[in-house]
Amino acid sequence: MAQFEASAPTRGDVTGYLLKLIRESIPLTQEQLGVDRATVQSWESGRRPFLAVPFGHAVRLRQNLGRLGADSILLDALPDAAEADVILAAMLNSKIERADIAQQPLGCSVLTHRLTDLTLWAVLGQVPVFIRDLPAPHRRRGPVATGPALPTDEQRAFFTNLHVLAERAADERHPNVLLHRQACFLAGMDPTGTSAGWLAQSNARKTHRVATFQTWSPLWPDARSVVTSLANQGDPEPLRDFIARAHPDDACQRATLNYSAYWVGEIPYRQPNDSFMPTTTTGWRGTRLLRHLVERLDAEHPFIDLNIHNLWALLTARRGLVHDHPATGQTLADGATAILDSDRISAQSRQELTSIVYSLRTEGITSTGMGT
Repeated sequence: MAQFEASAPTRGDVTGYLLKLIRESIPLTQEQLGVDRATVQSWESGRRPFLAVPFGHAVRLRQNLGRLGADSILLDALPDAAEADVILAAMLNSKIERADIAQQPLGCSVLTHRLTDLTLWAVLGQVPVFIRDLPAPHRRRGPVATGPALPTDEQRAFFTNLHVLAERAADERHPNVLLHRQACFLAGMDPTGTSAGWLAQSNARKTHRVATFQTWSPLWPDARSVVTSLANQGDPEPLRDFIARAHPDDACQRATLNYSAYWVGEIPYRQPNDSFMPTTTTGWRGTRLLRHLVERLDAEHPFIDLNIHNLWALLTARRGLVHDHPATGQTLADGATAILDSDRISAQSRQELTSIVYSLRTEGITSTGMGT
């Protein structure tokens, strides 16, 4: 077993900015937190990584913030923010070519939507969805940072190093499938387009696997992540092919649902690997997943075909789910009808979306004609 590198570099970009938002949500002065002003400022600026704080001290500070009335949603995100900083530190290691593959955080647990959002907040400057919907805190006068943004050179290095890690993880002598697929998935977020060609080459090496899937295997989510990233880079066809040909049995359909449920937090416990995907789908209802997918039912969304397939699979497995939150069911009916009038989805997606519309009608939910 690999030994933990206690001297591994740490960062405080994401955790520091989140702490700033937490403090502003109270609101209190920095002195009222029970920590000296210079220390708080160093945490919030990222100069002194919050990860370096002793665990017991961090727990007490979190409890104190909660007692003072800090926003509970922001407080709950602190562990993920800390993990996002660990990922950033690993990905910006100047010696990534020689770093121990076994200790890479992208290969240690399965990413969630919130963790991914927090990581990309620093890389791309995109405010995480769960933060975007919160009331804006009072801003002080003068120039202030609007997020934990990385310098341009570090943004480029982040995506370059993802390629390096993925190639190393694909080594047939010592493969690390989870690390490979999650590096490929994050590479698909590259806004410069430079990852598109590299991802296409990776997919070309794996194309034959899609046709040979007889059931779920660890290579199934690996292939899924690559084609999803290609769709995000502007090529939806590999993803459409995967949806059509890589769901040959119930195990793959369960994997689709469990992975999606885990992604949005329906399955609350962090998973160390992908083996949970093909297991039983009991233990979660799907209300949060339904809302997540309906919110992304947009013909311009790069994953529109995947979102439609996941909706179809979810509503097939969870009859009557739309009645848990009737407003979401109505939004789905309106959105589905509007998308059926567009030409931006595959033939299979059109068939599945039509099936959803008819199913909603049997549940007494019809379009109001208000879809966009």
